[in-house]
Amino acid sequence: MINGKLVIDAVTHAFDARPELASGSPAYRYGMMIHEGTFEFQHFAFDDPFRLTREEFFQRMPAEALESALFLESPTDLAWFHSIPAWGIWPDLSPASVGLEIRDRHPARMRMYGAVSPLEGMKAIEDLERQVEEWHITGVKLYPVDFVDGKLRPWAMNDERVLYPLLERCRDLGVKVVAVHKAVPLGDAPTQAFRPDDVDYPAHDFPELNFEIVHGGFAFVEETAFQLARFENIYVNLEATTGLLLRSPARFARIIGELLVWGGPAKIVWGTGTAVCHPAPLIEAFENFQLPDELVQGFGYPQLTEATKRDIFASNFIRMHDLDAETLTAAIKGDEISKELQAGMVEPWRALRKPMAN
Repeated sequence: MINGKLVIDAVTHAFDARPELASGSPAYRYGMMIHEGTFEFQHFAFDDPFRLTREEFFQRMPAEALESALFLESPTDLAWFHSIPAWGIWPDLSPASVGLEIRDRHPARMRMYGAVSPLEGMKAIEDLERQVEEWHITGVKLYPVDFVDGKLRPWAMNDERVLYPLLERCRDLGVKVVAVHKAVPLGDAPTQAFRPDDVDYPAHDFPELNFEIVHGGFAFVEETAFQLARFENIYVNLEATTGLLLRSPARFARIIGELLVWGGPAKIVWGTGTAVCHPAPLIEAFENFQLPDELVQGFGYPQLTEATKRDIFASNFIRMHDLDAETLTAAIKGDEISKELQAGMVEPWRALRKPMAN
């Protein structure tokens, strides 16, 4: 918690960025473009000691490092793990096994999103069913491009043939949230695939599902803000956008201001993308962040109140998933991590930089 506010990180990863995994594949060049861009973004966004070196980034992130960064090095209370379902680009960029390992140790703190590729047709539905049964997922993550038969292939959220059978199965299985990577165009894929506009169609056709635009506002901020105003079941996840807090606070202010003025404080959820970004300085920066007076007065943006920050840090995510805040909080009270935190938070990236204490 931070100043009495529960903190839920809605997107966490554990990248396996070893270059040799993609070597020789048709997607190697594209995959490495994304790795390099992601590395440079986190290098820009942070100062030492929160910044990852090349050696620390281009490896398989161990579960111990993600667990420590989230729960022992920052005020994060609970987190949801995301795999990245672009199997033709990377064999397993964010291995679900890492999230499951942490969840097995701390089931009240780490939860799982499923990950499927709609381009795989019936296999995607079978994967969804298996993940519901075995992982007890509360949402599913989609990715708008992949390599198929050696070619980069985008797909759209309004493709009823490709996507809608999967959404129907989500509805039947009680998977309430469908998250899709948008707003951060990666590599030389068509920008159109990363625009949020196509989310309008399933949001209209499946009103019983909630749709989570991951990286919302990082690009296409006006389009995204109007979606929040028009659809009760579209939410924005601030992963990557929160990475602007330290180096580009004016840009972050404009983004959050547009989302708030059109969509209100109830449609935005907190996310950092840990372990790409270390959560601690981002949480602290947002807790202390205020919109500049000239933006509030000039654009009519609402100021970030304590209640709004409480909503963004946790309450909106809890409502989006139809969970109960008291139950979530009670489940972590007095647990092993709580006991470890009594001695204070530990230094950043402890598990990467020296052996974990016994």
